Amino acid sequence: MLSLFGNPFEAEGRWLRGNLHTHTLNSDGEMSPGQIVKAYEEAGYDFLSITDHGKLTGTDELSPQGLLLIPGEEVCVGSSESGRFFHVVGVGIRGEIPVKDLDRSVSPQRAIDLIRGLGGEAIVAHPYWSGLTQNDLVGLRGHLGLEVYNTTCELAIGKGLSSVHWDGLLAKGLRLMGFAVDDAHSRERPYLPRDSCRACISVRAESTTEDCIMEGVRRGLFYSSNGPEIRNIEIEEDEIRVSSSPARSIAFISNEWLGQKNTAETGTIEEACYTLIGGETYVRIEVTDREGRTAWSNPFFIEG
Repeated sequence: MLSLFGNPFEAEGRWLRGNLHTHTLNSDGEMSPGQIVKAYEEAGYDFLSITDHGKLTGTDELSPQGLLLIPGEEVCVGSSESGRFFHVVGVGIRGEIPVKDLDRSVSPQRAIDLIRGLGGEAIVAHPYWSGLTQNDLVGLRGHLGLEVYNTTCELAIGKGLSSVHWDGLLAKGLRLMGFAVDDAHSRERPYLPRDSCRACISVRAESTTEDCIMEGVRRGLFYSSNGPEIRNIEIEEDEIRVSSSPARSIAFISNEWLGQKNTAETGTIEEACYTLIGGETYVRIEVTDREGRTAWSNPFFIEG
């Protein structure tokens, strides 16, 4: 039997698009809060979290039209196997995270616990960029998941995709969600494309309120993307059917050698189906278009 945190395509409500990792001049970004909010508002996003380092950026003076602002913060703590910081993003928090940024004496687990104590949810940021290993991540508990894709890490140094980290943890039985974010810093240099308004999560929610959006996120009622749309996912017994915007490939990713990838050598495909063959512990979906952009579903877990 297949189960998910919750199938967003079976949930009531409408799709709301947002970015949960963004920086401003209040930490290491190059835009003011007003400028970055305006950029996402004009790009048609429905919600945004400003997650400056070690600081809960106030947004009371901002009044965007149609863009919900969800309070957030990023902290760098602890020390990985290679001596690097863990970057942990907290969203939906009710107050500043009571740790000093860049404090190696604070463990990532402590940061996660503090974020949850503030009513928020924790996400491990850009594992590939941070040089984290599965050993660094496997012992963490209480966070929603990790960033499967990070725009600025990809555009700046080519280390934005952390799907290998995600799959390794899923194969070990951890039930973690994957988030696509921008981590926008708005820096400029030659051959560095704009890093804002590219990636998002699309959440199924009944209204554009923080409570509804955060509830949808907690329940896994979203998919991530930096371009393509996942238009429907249907589950019937041991079969998963997917429809999407025009794609070069639709892949069903599972543990070890299991799964299936469907690729159009010419033209595009918009539908695919996978039937379980036995041995799968989870299945997640990746839709990739001819520009190399991808949409990621959250994992379905096989029970029984």
